[in-house]
Amino acid sequence: MNLGDYVDVPTRFRLALDKWPELRVIEEPAKVIAIGDKTFISVTMTVYRDPSDPLPAVTTCWEPFPGMTPYVKNSEQMNASTSCLGRVLGMMIPFGKMASFEEVQNRQNDAPTVAPSRGTQTKATPADGDKPWPVSKSQLQTLSAIGYTGAVPADWKEANAIIKQMGKS
Repeated sequence: MNLGDYVDVPTRFRLALDKWPELRVIEEPAKVIAIGDKTFISVTMTVYRDPSDPLPAVTTCWEPFPGMTPYVKNSEQMNASTSCLGRVLGMMIPFGKMASFEEVQNRQNDAPTVAPSRGTQTKATPADGDKPWPVSKSQLQTLSAIGYTGAVPADWKEANAIIKQMGKS
């Protein structure tokens, strides 16, 4: 996936506010949805361009619960909210990529077996025989910032190699 024209959610929100200064976002209370043996957090947002908007934009997003990676666990509702806001704004203003970095990250390969602690950078790699770690949010952001336009790397190690090759380690 080419992330070169990705616009993050805070930027989308600023652009929407610039275009519609009276913009209002209404987030309904999150709901827990069960489908078969799977559970999801559901978030719905309505965005009004101005107080008299006759057709506000409405979007609903679901996030698996519990989160599938250590980075999402215990933040499922917040991730669903961010995804929902990014998508509803993407329906109002065209952007090159709809999915958020979090959505790309969360749908990568299986989660690493150990989550890095908050506020620290982890340089360790998986032990031999372990499943490879998925590409991190930070790596996706770095790849986008340095203008990488190739496919989303298969794992952490491949992303790290591309970043080093492009001279941004």
